[in-house]
Amino acid sequence: MKYAFKEFVFDSEQLILYKNNDVIACRHNEAKLLALFLSEPQRVFSKDEILEQVWAGKVVSEQAVFQNISLLRALFGEDAIKTFSKKGYQWQLDTMPYVEPPFAPAATQLATAVNSRFGRSFWVAIALALIVLSTGYFLYWRSVQSDSQLTRVALLPLLIKPNDQHNANLDAELVKSVWEGINQTNTFHPVIVSGIKDYDDFFYTPQKYFTQITQQTRSGIVMVAKLGMRGSKISINYLLKSEKGIWGAGHEAETVPLLLEKLNAHVALVLQSKILDMDSLDSALRNAKLKILHQQASDDFNVLSQLIHSEIQTGNTDNAILLAGEMVERAQFQGDKLREAWAYVLVADAFIAQGLYENAGPKLQKALEIFQAEQDSSSLAVTQYSYARLAFAKNDYALFKQSVVAAMRFAKEAQDPLLEVNASNYLSVTANKFGEKLDRQTYLERSEAILDQTHQSKEHYGSVYFYAGMFAETPVLAEKNYRKVLAILPADQEWWERERAQVHLAELLIKQARWEEALELFPKDKLQGSEELMVAKIYAAQQQWSQAEAHGLSAFKLANLNGQASSALDAALSLVTIYQEAGTPEKAQVHRQFLHREAKNVAYWIKFNKDALDKAGIALE
Repeated sequence: MKYAFKEFVFDSEQLILYKNNDVIACRHNEAKLLALFLSEPQRVFSKDEILEQVWAGKVVSEQAVFQNISLLRALFGEDAIKTFSKKGYQWQLDTMPYVEPPFAPAATQLATAVNSRFGRSFWVAIALALIVLSTGYFLYWRSVQSDSQLTRVALLPLLIKPNDQHNANLDAELVKSVWEGINQTNTFHPVIVSGIKDYDDFFYTPQKYFTQITQQTRSGIVMVAKLGMRGSKISINYLLKSEKGIWGAGHEAETVPLLLEKLNAHVALVLQSKILDMDSLDSALRNAKLKILHQQASDDFNVLSQLIHSEIQTGNTDNAILLAGEMVERAQFQGDKLREAWAYVLVADAFIAQGLYENAGPKLQKALEIFQAEQDSSSLAVTQYSYARLAFAKNDYALFKQSVVAAMRFAKEAQDPLLEVNASNYLSVTANKFGEKLDRQTYLERSEAILDQTHQSKEHYGSVYFYAGMFAETPVLAEKNYRKVLAILPADQEWWERERAQVHLAELLIKQARWEEALELFPKDKLQGSEELMVAKIYAAQQQWSQAEAHGLSAFKLANLNGQASSALDAALSLVTIYQEAGTPEKAQVHRQFLHREAKNVAYWIKFNKDALDKAGIALE
C-alpha cells in the first residue's frame, strides 16, 4: 500500500520512499519501522512490539529502536513521532492512502476549464484542433530531432570472447549483423569510437579509456561488448560506464534479432532509470533504484542479479535469499541452467554474509556442477572465489588456498589473464593476513610473471607494486614501491591502487616527520574527500589543529554529500581524534553521535576500525 504525508509518498510493500517524485535513501530497518507506524497510525507501539515486528527474531538491543526512531525524525521532523513515557511511540503526521493521479487528456482539461463561460462544444472543438496541429508539429519535430533526444553512447567495436576466437559458428557475417544491429538501435544514439587500440581490458580497467573516449565522442556513457557462442546460442556480455556508475549485463538468444531485442530492451531500461547518474558508492540510493527497476521489469534476470548483490551489500540478506530463490525457480522454469547456477552462487553469498556457512557450501556445489556441465570456465573461476570467501570466513587457510588456486586454473582455461592475476593477488594478500610469508611472496611474483608473459599494459602492474609496498619489510623499500604505483597510474583517472598508495606513502612520511613531502603528494586545490582526510591527518601530526579541523570537516561534508557511508565514518572518527588531541573534546560531540548512529549499519567498518574506536573511547556493537 502507498501512503502520502507532507511532501512524501511511501510504498510499504516495496519499502521505497519518495519525496516530490524523487527516491529518497531509506535504510531497510527504517523503512520497515515506517511501514509499521503507517499501518496503524493511531496506535502506540511499545519497544518490544517494534523489535518483534521490525527485527523479527533477530537479537538486537533496544538501542536499535532509539536509533531508527531518530533517523525517521531526522527525515520527517522531530514532531513526526511522539514518545509516550513507558508506553512507546506513535506516528503524528497527517497521513492518507496515496491515490495515483488520474490521466486527463489536454482537450478535456481545457474544455472543463472554459465550459461554464463559453459553451462546451465550441471550445472542445477549438482544443481538439489545437491538439491536432500541435501533434502534427511534434511528430515532424521528433522525426527531425530524434537522434538528439536519445542518449549519446560511445560504442567501441565488438570484442570476441577469447574461447571463441576460432569458433567456426561465430563467423564474420554473424559478427557483422550483430554490430550493425547495435548501430541501428533506436534505444540510444551510438557514436562509433575510433583510434582506441587494445581495449580488450576495458572490462577490468574502464577508467583507463573513459575520459579520452567521452571527450572524443561528446558522450557521457561508453559501451563495450564481447560476443561469443554457447552451443547453438549467441551470447553477449557488455558494460555501460558513466562518470559516476557502471553497469554490466549479458544476454543469450538463438538468433541475432532476438539477441538485439533483449539488448535494446535492457539498455533502454537502464538508461531511462538514470541509475548510471548515481554515485556507485551511494549504496542506499542505488538499492532503492534497483528495487524500482525490478518492479518495472520483474522478468529481467540482469536487474534481479544486481538487486540481489545490492541487498547483500546493504545487509538485507534475508531478502537477498528470497530473491535468489525466486531467480532459481524462474530459471528452472525457463530451462536456463546458467541463470540457475548464478542464482545458487548468489544464495550462497547471502548465506556467507549471514554467517550460515553450512548452508552456503551445498549451493556452491550445485553451481559448480552446472558450470562444469556447461564447460563455462569463467563462471567456474568466479564460483571458486565464493568458495574462497566461505573458507576465509571459516578461518580455513588451506581450503582458501585450494579454492583460489582452482580459480586461477579456471581463469587460465578461459584465457583471461587479468582474472588469473586478480586471483593470484587475492591469494597473496590473504596469505599475508594468515602470516604465510612464503605464499605471500610466491603468488605476488606469479602475478607479475603472468602480466609479463601476456604483455599487459603498465597500469595492471599497479596492484602488484602496491601490495609489494604493503609487504615491504623496510620503509625505504615500501616507499620505493608506493612511488612506482604513483608513477604508472595517472592522477586524472580513478585507480584504487593509486589512492591507497598515496595514503600509505603519506602515513610513512608522517612517521618520518617529512611534512612537506607528504603534502606534495596531494593537489593544492580541488581535493577529493579521501585526499582532504589525509591532508587533515598531516596537519594533525604537526599539531596545526585549525587546518586539520578544516580539512577534516571538508572530508566529512564531501563524503555525506556523495552518500559514501564508510568515508563519512572515517572522517567523523578522524575529527573525534583531532578534537581530543587538540584539547577540545566538546567539539567532537556531533561526530560521536554520528558514529553511534551510522556505524551500526556498516558492520565491517567497525571491525576494521576497532583499535581506533577503542582509543577514542567509542564503544559500538
